Amino acid sequence: MTSILVTGGLGYTGRIIVRQLAEQGFKVVNYNRDYSEWATDLITPVQGELYDIPRLVRTIERHEVDRVIHTAAMSHPDLSIELPVTTVVANIDGTVNLMEAMRLAGIRRLVNFSSETVYGNHVEPIDERSATVPTTPYGVTKVAVEHFSRIYNELYGLEALCLRFSEVYGPGNRMPQILRDIIKPVLRGQAFRMENGADHLFHFIHAEDVGRAAILAAFADKPDGSVFNVFGDRCWTLSEAVGLIRKLLPQADIAIGPGYCHLDRQGPWDQSAARRALGYAPGYTLEQGLAAYVEWLRSNEY
Repeated sequence: MTSILVTGGLGYTGRIIVRQLAEQGFKVVNYNRDYSEWATDLITPVQGELYDIPRLVRTIERHEVDRVIHTAAMSHPDLSIELPVTTVVANIDGTVNLMEAMRLAGIRRLVNFSSETVYGNHVEPIDERSATVPTTPYGVTKVAVEHFSRIYNELYGLEALCLRFSEVYGPGNRMPQILRDIIKPVLRGQAFRMENGADHLFHFIHAEDVGRAAILAAFADKPDGSVFNVFGDRCWTLSEAVGLIRKLLPQADIAIGPGYCHLDRQGPWDQSAARRALGYAPGYTLEQGLAAYVEWLRSNEY
């Protein structure tokens, strides 16, 4: 049986993908820079760096890997402002090293994690043809990786697909995330205040849906296109999302002023390409996802 290699499989979404693949009966190589003891009959941990191309090639050949889901990255736009060089090295150099290892090992299908941040501020409706004008080093690295993916596809026969994920939420996320940052103080009996942001549009996606989309892309039959918007049920203003939180937590003392957040201001997305080419449809509505997330956060910090 061939294997699927997941980079960053100890991370937030990577861990979910490894679990989902194993639950579906696939053999998984969990490739991380940190040591892991997470091993089963279907999950094999491998410690290694993305800059170590020989190790990547040996891992692919030894475990008969035939496709890769690449989640390892510096993964937050705000942090990239403080750490631009680190973000470039991790996200661009690391991804190109991985693609080169795949080319040398003779395997083709790669799922790259891109991001909503590639669009920057774009208040018109957005599809995959919309202009990419990122506003952070993180967003720039994701645009660069998309271009490298295209070049490796055209020149070397790779089948790299880039999924432009939106605002991810759900159990286990340690990075800054607006829904958790609202819910946690409320659960502690505290008020939540934000000066502005109620009108900001978000395309929230549950982390389990991120995993599902990545696995669908890994096995899609030569889809038409190489970049895809992937998000949840629809776009929501932050005010609408807070309304759902208030229904779940009637005692919530939340006040958010009008206007927009510091994040990129974007119009509604279109994800018909992902539905058509990958067979993706969200498994969670925001109502369903928030209900489960609130219960999780009652007894977990993240």
